[in-house]
This record gives sequence, C-alpha cells and structure tokens, in this order.
Amino acid sequence: MQGPQFAKKFVTDYLQQDIPSRLTRYRNGWEVDDYTLPDPALYLTYEPIALDHWPTVITVAISTNSFNRIGHDSGGNPQYRVTYAMRTYVWVKTEGSDEVTWMRDRLTTVLRSALLDHPSLQRCDLEDNVNPMMDETSLSEEYSDLTLIKGDRVLAGAYLGYDLTLNEVVYRQPISQMTGVDLTVFNLRDAE
Repeated sequence: MQGPQFAKKFVTDYLQQDIPSRLTRYRNGWEVDDYTLPDPALYLTYEPIALDHWPTVITVAISTNSFNRIGHDSGGNPQYRVTYAMRTYVWVKTEGSDEVTWMRDRLTTVLRSALLDHPSLQRCDLEDNVNPMMDETSLSEEYSDLTLIKGDRVLAGAYLGYDLTLNEVVYRQPISQMTGVDLTVFNLRDAE
C-alpha cells in the first residue's frame, strides 16, 4: 500500500498544477498584485523543511481514519479505499501585521477553493485510478498568532484540516516459484 507518503505527495502534486492559474483568477477578482498574493508553487512540499522561503505550503498526514476493501486491480492485487486526516499549512512572512494577515488569509482562501474543487482534483488523477475525494464536512481552519521576526518582519501561519480518501493497491509478490521437479521412484518391496 502506498500509505501516507502517497497521500501527501498526491495533494502536493495537485496543488503545484492547480495553484498558478487559480492565483491569477483570484488576483484579477480581488484586484491585487503578486506581492499581495504571492505564488507558493516553488515551495510546496510534503516533507517538513526549514522555513526559509516565503510563502511555504506544507502538506502532512495526521492519521489514517479508515480502510475499506473494494476489490482487486487488473493484476489481482487487493485494492482499498483509504481515508487520511490531512493538514495543509500556509506560512507567510512580510512587513507589517496587517499585510501579513491579509496575505495569509488570501492564500488560505485560495488553497481552500483548490482543495474543494473535486473536478479539478480528479484531473490530477489521469494515470492512476486513485479516485480522490475530499470530505467537505471535515474541513476546518486554524490561524496562528502573529510572530515578530526582526524589525517590522512578521510571520503568520494557518492550516486547513480535511479528510482525503484515495484508492490504494497492496502489491503482492509470489512467495515462491516452482522451477523444476526431481522425482525418485522407490519400489516398496525392495525396501522390505
């Protein structure tokens, strides 16, 4: 089974494809520039990293909520429908507390709309039959306190929590393979 690493990478790959064009639409709708609503696409990750690039978006798997056996794939391997409790974090840093709050809140809004866009999420699923689905009722948002870094530089963060369900396959290898048979024939009368 691919596991939580697969779920984290799936969300990160999807956001890398989706965020650039979505940001353009939001910038035009809000009439803001790319400084006010920057592009985090270069700093999307599914593994913790040092927070030295801004903004940074990190997706993590918190826990596995359920496994449901749904059958077998074309190769006869067991297939499961697995639900993960996920979080996608947004970290931003800029000058001024109002500016950093607006930037964080706008990016969180863009990410929320991306994650809720199920048809777009499925477009990321062209090669593998993972059938992604986000449970909208599980979506939650939390915002951090502002942290003063140096001078007027302020750090702010937020995360979106949600349940993500994916199809996963447990790939099985044969335990052994018979390559040949050696037969020896005994006459039971000779053995007496």
